[in-house]
Amino acid sequence: MEASSLAPARPLPPARRLRALRGEDRLVARIRRGDSGAFETVFERYHRPILSFCRHMLGHREDAEDAVQHTFLSAYKALVASEQPIDLRPWLFAIARNRCFSVLRGRRPEERTAERDSEPSVEGLVADVERREDLRHLLADLARLPEDQRAALVLSQLEALSHKEIALVLEVPKEKVKALVFQARESLAASRQARTTSCV
Repeated sequence: MEASSLAPARPLPPARRLRALRGEDRLVARIRRGDSGAFETVFERYHRPILSFCRHMLGHREDAEDAVQHTFLSAYKALVASEQPIDLRPWLFAIARNRCFSVLRGRRPEERTAERDSEPSVEGLVADVERREDLRHLLADLARLPEDQRAALVLSQLEALSHKEIALVLEVPKEKVKALVFQARESLAASRQARTTSCV
């Protein structure tokens, strides 16, 4: 992950977003007709953002990779078993979120405590970013946020989903997404201020 990936990506303009959605609908239809190439396209398009989301939620690359595999396996099974219309992008993130929450709930209490007290893995980051102490602190603070706040913030900042899409992923009203993102930002800001405030 590059440092620049922490900045929110710009959403697509409305016309391009509409074309992308139509393209996703066609991909879903092709998958349901048995076109494996269409599912490979979906995997290539969403593998990296979903892996990034899972890594931020779980704090461990191996757990995140398992969650991504589970996400795409579950998505494929659900797609071929149903003709129900879906909004592909938020639907995939909802599956990933549910899997991450299951993994987090399945951890033993001592694992949860260790996860909160230790720095998350920064393996695979660019070497100069690894050395940045502020990034390590930010990731540790992010890992300590409540699960719903962390998910809302990561989805809004790193994955550039709209609040409406995040509401679909988290299964909450759109207004609650704004509150969750605000609470997460306030908590991160308070943690940063506490670190930089002199003990004197």
